[in-house]
Amino acid sequence: MFDSVELHHQFLVGGGVNAASTFAHAVFVAAGAAVFRSSISRVTGSYRFFRDSFVMVALVLWLLLSHAIGIAMWAATFQALDLFPDFETALYYSAACYTTIGFGDILLPEEWRLLAGAEGANGLILFGLSAAFLFDAAAKLRLGGAARD
Repeated sequence: MFDSVELHHQFLVGGGVNAASTFAHAVFVAAGAAVFRSSISRVTGSYRFFRDSFVMVALVLWLLLSHAIGIAMWAATFQALDLFPDFETALYYSAACYTTIGFGDILLPEEWRLLAGAEGANGLILFGLSAAFLFDAAAKLRLGGAARD
């Protein structure tokens, strides 16, 4: 069983990586919002359709890059703690955990298993933030609706 030092160490590591990846994602969302605000103008017709489509695709790719960076941050942490034999394995595990797929074919060592829940919670929250941001962007574009006021 874990003693309090090991448990506290896991909470500190998990909390630190959660904070760092959340901050990185927040920077991406804020940058995406700034570019989004500057790209929105009154246009009509087919140009508007293509502009809106491009904006949504660009925002999705931008947010996916942010999630990839968060996954890589977790993988780098696992590598720094020497929990996996190579970075590729750490990245694979991190992607499965962050997206909450959790295949179970690769596991953290028992003394570090609380990090799996921390990473899963981190990914879940950040995907929710991304979804909310995209929903708001689509609403501001009024996709499929009347032109902006």
